[in-house]
Amino acid sequence: MGRLWLIWLIASVLLVFPLEGWTRVTGPCSNCHTMHNSQGGSVVSAGGPYEALLVNDCVGCHSNASGADTIVGGTPIVWNTTPPTYPPSGSSSTNTLAGGNFYWVTQSGGNPKGHNVSGIASAETRFSTVPGSTTSYYQVTCAGTSGCHGDRSKSDQYEAMYGAHHELDSTIDGTTVGRSFRFLNGILGKEDGDWEQSLSSSDHNQYKGVDRTSETQDDTSTISHLCAECHGDFHNGSGNLTPSGGTWGSPWLRHPTDYDMGNTPSGSEYRQYYYSAKGDNLYNPLVPVASSDVSSVVSTVTFNNDTIVMCLSCHRAHGSPYDSIMRWDYKGWPGNGGTNGCVICHTSKD
Repeated sequence: MGRLWLIWLIASVLLVFPLEGWTRVTGPCSNCHTMHNSQGGSVVSAGGPYEALLVNDCVGCHSNASGADTIVGGTPIVWNTTPPTYPPSGSSSTNTLAGGNFYWVTQSGGNPKGHNVSGIASAETRFSTVPGSTTSYYQVTCAGTSGCHGDRSKSDQYEAMYGAHHELDSTIDGTTVGRSFRFLNGILGKEDGDWEQSLSSSDHNQYKGVDRTSETQDDTSTISHLCAECHGDFHNGSGNLTPSGGTWGSPWLRHPTDYDMGNTPSGSEYRQYYYSAKGDNLYNPLVPVASSDVSSVVSTVTFNNDTIVMCLSCHRAHGSPYDSIMRWDYKGWPGNGGTNGCVICHTSKD
């Protein structure tokens, strides 16, 4: 009995104080798992039991039905039933996190405002194929073959995420799901500790991009590649971005992705990219750009592979208050009195 008690004590300590780096999840095992879905004569999880002895599923763990706070008990919330703050101010516990929030997808007319994830929203009815693809439309899940997170070769969501929440992730190298940026298998980046609940030019995620030299080039470690796994025609492929027989670059058929604004002339409008004042060249987390080096956070851009246009420069991954999951109200500007994020890069169009 003494030896078993010692083993249990060591295991508990390691959960809270890992030997190196840190773990994705800390605290008592019972926060996430239940042996029998029964405690003290009561059911632990009304919707369970779930695979891997979990007390809840992806949606259940990362939703908040009781308020607008977007981090609860150290867990990032991607679905609030009370609207979170948007755009995020950088100083509130209700700030929308980096990926956005599924709240707006669930509201009346919300289909264009986010991904229609199973368990949160009904399936989309406007499309027969996935936008930017010839693949027949299917409803997305959080993880697995039909989702974004985890091992996309696994059809089962739980199997796709197996072990990721426990893996040491002090190094994001893409070798496993747990060591990939935000559990996006194989994707690199530098993770902001509070998922951008607080944010500034020096406080944000750093997304991986590549300064491509042709439209057929595809670096599988970039965040835009992840989006292209479903929406490939918007990212790479012969004739998708530039005119047939044309060279890589302007005139564009579709908005470029994985393209560094540093390729433009030194006096171009794009070199005035800004956060507070036109031309300050401070990183703007509301109109983010990717970088080829993600070992540190970029505060001031140099236009040397650190101003790479990506899918998330314009869109949120989960949901936003605006159609097409845009980061800003493009359709309502300028009558809405708000910000048109396009002019952060296209500075002469303001």
